[in-house]
Amino acid sequence: MLDVIRKKADECINKIDGISIEGFISYGDKKVEYALSFKEFMASVSIVSDFTYDFFAIEIETERSFMFNTKQFQKLEDVITELRKDLFSLSSLGKMNI
Repeated sequence: MLDVIRKKADECINKIDGISIEGFISYGDKKVEYALSFKEFMASVSIVSDFTYDFFAIEIETERSFMFNTKQFQKLEDVITELRKDLFSLSSLGKMNI
């Protein structure tokens, strides 16, 4: 199942211009984690095999955290929808000062 989660998450991340995958790690068949960057921001995304989703973002220079989102879903499609929403919010913030 994590292979499907990773494929869907990769597709979602790669569709947003300017967001780069800086790191990726898989914890067996339990969890995948991404380190992402966008302009002056970094984000961490974790997706657990039970569809628990965690998103955390900081401003690199000040290390100020400004986005937190942890939820558990019933379907992979809902996880990917939430990921898209958070990535869009991150990319929108990168266009202005927060």
